[in-house]
Amino acid sequence: FIGEAAAENLFVQVLCWPTMPAAWSALAEAAASMRAIRDGLSMSNPVTGSSWLQQVAPQLSGPLEREWGAAESTLATLIRRLPVRFAVAIVRLESGERQGGAAARCRSLFTGCLTAYGTYLKTSNQCAFRLMLAPGQSAETNAQRLAVYAEMLPHLEGSGRLGALELAFWPGGTPPLPMEVAQLAAAAVSRHLQAPAQANPLFDAVREQLAPPSHFHALSGRSARR
Repeated sequence: FIGEAAAENLFVQVLCWPTMPAAWSALAEAAASMRAIRDGLSMSNPVTGSSWLQQVAPQLSGPLEREWGAAESTLATLIRRLPVRFAVAIVRLESGERQGGAAARCRSLFTGCLTAYGTYLKTSNQCAFRLMLAPGQSAETNAQRLAVYAEMLPHLEGSGRLGALELAFWPGGTPPLPMEVAQLAAAAVSRHLQAPAQANPLFDAVREQLAPPSHFHALSGRSARR
């Protein structure tokens, strides 16, 4: 599953995959447990305020809407307990620099994530999953991303292990819970890069589960336009 975040001159893409067959079942059970706890609490007090978590992961953050102060830590704990790994790619443009072509930026982000994923597959002696699901955008943007992906995939180092990894897009509506995890990870990385000194338990949880460890494929705006 792919998660994405964009903030002015900063673009983040996260690839999230399970390391055990029961990973997504465990995620569904954890989400159900949080909903059950929420449903058992008194709902007489009105909810006040909001959180960026609602925009990024409404299903996972919904049960925590009455305790936003602890919501990030709770979700960070959930991620730490999941048998998953993340690959992160970043494109950052200098202040005042043009954003460059969307296709080049897309190529850089896919290259970063899949290079890290390919390294993980090599070190763990595994083959790639068959499908990679990303948040859908406009039909034109999706078509462009598919064209870029099809062009760059065979030329990646270690592409033999990636095989015919297919890219598809979620058509809209309520996303799968694993995609919410990927979106949380992308948003957490983006928020950390914008405010490194600010407490960010979700970023800390994602960083602990990067594959390869402590690997960020960070690219400048110039790299993105090559």
